[in-house]
Amino acid sequence: MTAQQPITPEQVYAPRRISEIVAELCTGNPEDRITLHELLELFEVRAFGFLILVFALPNGIPAPIAPGLSAILGAPLLLLSGQLVFGFNHPWFPKKWLQRSFRRADVARLLRPSIPWLQKIERWLKPRLERIAGWRARRLIGVIVLWNAFLLSLPIPFGNLIPAWAIILAALGQIERDGLLVLSSLAVSVLATGWVGLLIFGGIEIVSHLLGM
Repeated sequence: MTAQQPITPEQVYAPRRISEIVAELCTGNPEDRITLHELLELFEVRAFGFLILVFALPNGIPAPIAPGLSAILGAPLLLLSGQLVFGFNHPWFPKKWLQRSFRRADVARLLRPSIPWLQKIERWLKPRLERIAGWRARRLIGVIVLWNAFLLSLPIPFGNLIPAWAIILAALGQIERDGLLVLSSLAVSVLATGWVGLLIFGGIEIVSHLLGM
């Protein structure tokens, strides 16, 4: 008999749809609390992609969000993407973060609007071009998420939507091993960079004009 080879993240592919898992997070007693540790257990080997998706989704839906929320959600995105860049196999969080909990009602309020969008996107998702979407491509995906998380964290009005979608596409691409989505996230990243740059320089011009400079 030969020794059994260890299972790698590439070999594990959960059949559950992304929208089903997000819907599960939104379902139940509204007063229940969900910890980050519980999210890691729920997402299992796809934890990186799912956590990035969860933190990016509230910014990617064209609906009002609380002021400053982009920066709050951007912090874990920066941490997760940095770990991908450095080749971490599993997400790492400080112990205090792991025990931090959120009311299910608050989670549902942020994530439930994204479910119809996810269901539409899922129709087109499938494993393809896996060399740029699989586990070995996590550093590339980490760079994409890291840059857009930085853009997302900037306190710029109307500047969060496009970077958020670049992150969402990269996360979906990793979760479903869909390289076409990763390529799409690269294209959206270029668009996001140009858009945020336009907002910054446009804002500087407006302020300069108002001050008569």
